[in-house]
Amino acid sequence: EYKSYLSMPRPKNPEKLTELFQDELERKRLLKALQPVITAVIVKPIHTITVLLQVGYEPLPPVYKPRSLTRFVFYEGYYYPSLLEYIKYLKQKNGSYLVLYRGLAPRITSVFVTTTVKNELLAMLPKTSSRCPPEQIAHEVGRQCVATSGAVLMSHPFFVITNRMIVSLIGGEAKYGSLTGSIRTIYMEEGVTGFYDGLMPHLLSELLTVSTETLFKEITEKFELQRKIESLLGHSLNVMFIATSALNSIMVYPIQLTAVITSVSSARLAVSDIPSMQGTTQGWINCFRGLWRSGNTKRGNNLWMYRRANSESYFTPPGKGKIGLVDIDTNPQNRVKYGKIQ
Repeated sequence: EYKSYLSMPRPKNPEKLTELFQDELERKRLLKALQPVITAVIVKPIHTITVLLQVGYEPLPPVYKPRSLTRFVFYEGYYYPSLLEYIKYLKQKNGSYLVLYRGLAPRITSVFVTTTVKNELLAMLPKTSSRCPPEQIAHEVGRQCVATSGAVLMSHPFFVITNRMIVSLIGGEAKYGSLTGSIRTIYMEEGVTGFYDGLMPHLLSELLTVSTETLFKEITEKFELQRKIESLLGHSLNVMFIATSALNSIMVYPIQLTAVITSVSSARLAVSDIPSMQGTTQGWINCFRGLWRSGNTKRGNNLWMYRRANSESYFTPPGKGKIGLVDIDTNPQNRVKYGKIQ
């Protein structure tokens, strides 16, 4: 910002120079807020599929695959089809690949509100004047957590709307077909509290993420761990990225999964009748326990690998029978449990 300011043509009027400087800062601030929005638009198809997998929607039957290291199948058993086949099915069912952008408007709004509110709160919160490294680290972690909490509270309604618009693809409910229609539906059926379903696991997952990232970043910078490890190994290594990614995969993702499930479990949609969603309306703690017992805490975590059908997995293709609003094939041979066709 300082270099850009110096490179600008210097007008004779000092007041005009101040205005140009302020305009440059506002432009950079707007671009900084729009960068996450652009990223969200690019990865929206992946986000849509992730949410559908997280709620347990598997419309295609699993097939048996032998062990093959070249195909990244490390254990023989029944696996669900690949990501490309999942995308082809959604396109065939809905008639267009635009279905992958379902919920784009609330998703963009959620990301923009989160980024803007967090940046504004960070600008308002003072930094510490202490020279003690532990105090500096603790203060910065606190600042980031406070700003993140405010951002989550402001953006969570759009998080709920996004997830419900996506899962409405399962039953084809038209009431969640648009942003305004979703807002009206949630308010009429559940009131204001419906906009904050799944708030606690969402807030907890975001706080765990930002606190660990800030903690590792501050420790790495204060004690120069990055330089010391690179000199020891002889090549560059992003220590903070590896540490935070591993910790988030172990601790944070199961809570993020719980947040997505609890945000749609009380929406009176067809997704509530999927077997994997049973028992998720009794609080987020019980939902987390159920995922832990069934071994589904990593569901939807890795889209690029074959997804194994574990002991609690069912696929629900369209068929003759119905369970609630979800079409379920009545043929018992099309249910897979404990890795065997029953």
